[in-house]
Amino acid sequence: MNYIKYLFFSIIIIGLASCSSTQYLTDSLGSVDASQFASYTLEDNCGDDINPIMQIRIKNAIQKTLRSRNLTNNENADLLVKYFVKNTNKKYVQECRDDYLRWEGGTKCIDRVISYEEGSIVVDMIDTRTNTIIWHGAAYGPSWDRLSDPDKHINSTVSNLLDRFFIQQ
Repeated sequence: MNYIKYLFFSIIIIGLASCSSTQYLTDSLGSVDASQFASYTLEDNCGDDINPIMQIRIKNAIQKTLRSRNLTNNENADLLVKYFVKNTNKKYVQECRDDYLRWEGGTKCIDRVISYEEGSIVVDMIDTRTNTIIWHGAAYGPSWDRLSDPDKHINSTVSNLLDRFFIQQ
């Protein structure tokens, strides 16, 4: 009977963990040893669709994460960190299944177009000695301009994204 309890709680925990609103995608050229880099230079390519305060928050979060990994900001660095931030308008159609001539909310069942904004942070790590992109990472989630606690959310998102560069095998 105990294994049923463990199975039940395991399913609950996995279900809650999969409900994260932020998705991460990464790619690299094989195995990259992040410990070989001691300094970084930061370069942004942010567009005009993000408010300037949000851009500063994201830049600060990137610098904070890199400093926590003992990298120093240097003009002649061995790692160039390029990033950009973007908000994108997305749409999807919510179909209403009217198989049994049901009414929905007092009106006839109709299809709806749902619009929402998605924010993305894209980071490229470039080895300045070889001038080669060695790692590419992206985080997609809610619009950066509509967060209830932007500092906490941005710091967490950036940290989780860049950890994938430093922890990779």
